[in-house]
Amino acid sequence: MKALRILRLQMKMSILAWTLVFALCAHAGHLSVAGVSNGGAVTRDLQLREFGMVFHPGANGYLGANLFYFPLPSQSQLSTEYGKHEGYVLRQNFAGYFSEGLGKSGWDFGVLWWIERHGWDSEDFAVFPKYGRFSLIRSVQTAGVSIARPQQNFGFAGGIQYTNPEYVGRVYEPETDTLYEWAAATFGPISAQTSFHHSGFRHARASLNLESKEVLGGRKSGPLTYLPNIDVAIYDRNGNGEDSLRIFWEQNLIAQRLYAEAAVYFPDPALRFVAIKYYPDPSKVVSIDVTCYRKPDGNLLWGGGFSMPFVRVAYNHADDIENIFGLRGTFILQFHFGIEKIRDMFVGLNGSRSTPMMTREVDTDADVKKQRREQREKEFEESRRNKSMTSTSSISSPREITAKGIVMENAK
Repeated sequence: MKALRILRLQMKMSILAWTLVFALCAHAGHLSVAGVSNGGAVTRDLQLREFGMVFHPGANGYLGANLFYFPLPSQSQLSTEYGKHEGYVLRQNFAGYFSEGLGKSGWDFGVLWWIERHGWDSEDFAVFPKYGRFSLIRSVQTAGVSIARPQQNFGFAGGIQYTNPEYVGRVYEPETDTLYEWAAATFGPISAQTSFHHSGFRHARASLNLESKEVLGGRKSGPLTYLPNIDVAIYDRNGNGEDSLRIFWEQNLIAQRLYAEAAVYFPDPALRFVAIKYYPDPSKVVSIDVTCYRKPDGNLLWGGGFSMPFVRVAYNHADDIENIFGLRGTFILQFHFGIEKIRDMFVGLNGSRSTPMMTREVDTDADVKKQRREQREKEFEESRRNKSMTSTSSISSPREITAKGIVMENAK
């Protein structure tokens, strides 16, 4: 009887789950041709934005990888002039940044590489797409070098961005391989970026990161941790030749664990999205999000997600709508990894404190290793010296011997 009750409960839960899935599918939005076409410009901006979060004087490196999986093809249909087409969305990316000191010069030299492959295809795939009539597969890469002076808290970086359209279906605007140049600079809480195609301006960004963070040598708590982080970018986001101004505001609300985010696009004066994100730990490795995205017609889309160290599950999340072709009303399963190393501390992307698993500092820096080795040797010598002094003291000190039970008899 107990097994039967459990079976009935499982059936009810399954029916409820599938009912929820189909209900959400009914409200799913469709991809547009313009949204997929504009993915290249959005990705170029996103890669430079992520590098800006990583590039701090004193940062030793960053490693990130993401694989997005969209389990329901009915939620990623493509709308064209020929109708609606069922298919699959692809998004895979990798990011790496490594920096090392140049001897005793006080300068750090770094190299970076961001790469993403994304698009839409009529069949689900991991490596080899079908390349159908309505497919578009594209790769975007950002590479470069950096040099920084941690003592004075400034640095410079620059390199190239390369967009390679593997296949462009007939419903999209034609694309060709394109090479861009970019440059970046940071000084204290201020940073700036720009990119060009030959002599033509393509992108610019200015950031003001006022929030005090322990990993960057700032405060662990206090009023300075409640200052905002502001990011302003201008670029041709919609692919129509007209630049869009994006203003993003991030605000710590409670103890660097609860944050509010908001984004505004101009010339559209209304909010594009708002979000509340809760991080159980200030390292930002785990998060619980609630978002609200405003469509061009004024309707609001509520969504959210839950992110763990290696897996993220989201539905209708504003970040995904912004960065994945405007895709909305969709479940997303994301396998991801992202960790940054700053001054022998590990932290999540844009985190404020070291990760919880760091119960001790990791001996990766040569100077730190040498310092700790000398400390251990000093403690060992002091321990030996103390033992030697105790032993010498016990031998040289006079002792009083008391004899008992000895009887003295007079000689007769």
